[in-house]
Amino acid sequence: MASDFTVIQAVRQRFGAPSDATREFSVDWNAPFVGQSKQFPFTCPNVVSTEWAILQFETVGVDSGRLGRDDPLRQNPSTAILRINGVDIPGGIKAGPTYKFDNQHYPIWKSHALLVPQNTLKEQNVLHIEAVTIGFGAIDEFVLDNVFVQFKTASGLRVIDPR
Repeated sequence: MASDFTVIQAVRQRFGAPSDATREFSVDWNAPFVGQSKQFPFTCPNVVSTEWAILQFETVGVDSGRLGRDDPLRQNPSTAILRINGVDIPGGIKAGPTYKFDNQHYPIWKSHALLVPQNTLKEQNVLHIEAVTIGFGAIDEFVLDNVFVQFKTASGLRVIDPR
């Protein structure tokens, strides 16, 4: 069986609140700000939806879902929302590593490779990403980059719609 991939988003996208002053360290302010959530439409030509697929991306600055941090008020078990076609993707967007310097935590980029369940992908798809609230009602702020999906196709040839 052949496989293919689709680049969903190749430009950094910053999620969160427009002026979140509660953060101890702000992530990549140069990335385009998209708000608390965004939908990314993408295609998977000739996809075999009964097979598993792989969703890969990078994040920096995710705090939601982080446990065991020095500050117990920032601990929050809920994670950022990650769905394709309304289906939650197992594993979701997990908090990445940080390094501590001068009593501050600085985020480090984290790579994610997640399995997309069978019967989730179609020819036309929508990836939904949403930041959630963390301690004291602040919205998590993070950057998403290099999102793509690998999937199996019915044949090695791509079917191109003549419209």
